Order: sequence, then C-alpha cells, then structure tokens
Amino acid sequence: MDRRHSARVDVQLPVEVWGLDAHGQAFMDPAMVTNMSTAGIILQGLRRKIRAGEILDVRMGNDKAQYRVVWVGGPGSRRPGELGMQRMTDYAFPLNSVLTCCAQVAGSC
Repeated sequence: MDRRHSARVDVQLPVEVWGLDAHGQAFMDPAMVTNMSTAGIILQGLRRKIRAGEILDVRMGNDKAQYRVVWVGGPGSRRPGELGMQRMTDYAFPLNSVLTCCAQVAGSC
C-alpha cells in the first residue's frame, strides 16, 4: 500500500536549478522534472554531485519553488542520476507554468 498523501504524475518538464553542490560551489543548471506531486518532484539531468539535505531552487518559466533533496540516486542504484526532492515552499509549480510548458511542447508536434 502506498503511503503517499498525493498522487504522482510522470512528466517531462524542463526547469532551471540553482543552489550549492556537494563541494560548496554555487551553480545554475538546466534539468528535467520527470515525476511530480503536490509534495515533491523527481529531478533528472543535473551533472553535479548534490548531497541529501541540500535546499535547491527550481524555476520553471517565471515561477520558482524551493525543494529539499531527500535522496540521491547514485551510480549503480535503481535511479542513477535522479534526485528525490520535497517541496519546502507553500506551493509547487503553479498550474499555469505546467500548462504553458505542455502547450509549447504540443505546439511543436
């Protein structure tokens, strides 16, 4: 039985992520949200070493939210290169940002 309080949805949403990597270096890099719920996201594509517990800012369009890294999928794990992140701000990405992104992708087909 799943203990989650909110449904998860598989997506492919391009975002920008910024914060501090495992070496304390500031960064701002593109990434992809591959799964989301009202409580958190799964992020893929960061090419930096990130530690669990770090707080990262994630921006999509003009909207941004802060997330805490809960788990890091390292090499050899079931989810290499992914970060499981818990929402820290009062809102996840507003619906308008998600709909705008989906409309742009649909328009390019």
